[in-house]
Amino acid sequence: MDALRSMLLALDPYIIWSFRLVQDPWISFFLGIIFLNLVCVIMGDISSLLVRRMNRKVYGKYHDQMVRHHNLSVEALKHSDKEAYKAVNKQAHEAFGKYFFSQAGAFTLSIWPLPFALAWMELRFGGLPLTLPFSVPGVGDTVLYPFFFIPIYIAVRILYGRIMRRVPFYQRILAWAKHGDGTQMVSFAELFKPAPETIGQTAGKKDDPPSNSGREERP
Repeated sequence: MDALRSMLLALDPYIIWSFRLVQDPWISFFLGIIFLNLVCVIMGDISSLLVRRMNRKVYGKYHDQMVRHHNLSVEALKHSDKEAYKAVNKQAHEAFGKYFFSQAGAFTLSIWPLPFALAWMELRFGGLPLTLPFSVPGVGDTVLYPFFFIPIYIAVRILYGRIMRRVPFYQRILAWAKHGDGTQMVSFAELFKPAPETIGQTAGKKDDPPSNSGREERP
């Protein structure tokens, strides 16, 4: 704990300035939280992308196995092969579990700066009541810093993702860290689509000329 406190105190001058940008205390407080959360999101995103890049072969293997077995299970259902469906679906669930936990690990790595930011906030604002200009039902008119910090972190993370995915440079970084061969999952909705031969037969029936049965031929 002493080491963590010493590290936070060393970082304090590089963080606290963002809480002193303007004279208004509330505006300054929110600007500081937004800046700190943005730094957390960027550092976490960089860490996550690097891990995805370094482990792209493993992640790609899990992803491709999951997609392949899922598609085979859908194909088995199309042919009403219950035994094949059960066997392939079991493998699909196993592959999904491996891929899910690998991606959960990558996501967890993306939020590693958040506990350190909260520790710094606790060092600076811990136990300090913040008086609201109005009373919130169930909360009152005084709150602590997590009341603002956590929602702002979520908002910053969402906006960061939406904005950065529109930036060409960031799109190249995402492609650099991409894993898998690009095969898409087949939707179960495919089961309800008519087969091509059925469509052809239906179209053929519609194109048949009208029958002259029941009519007398004129000389």
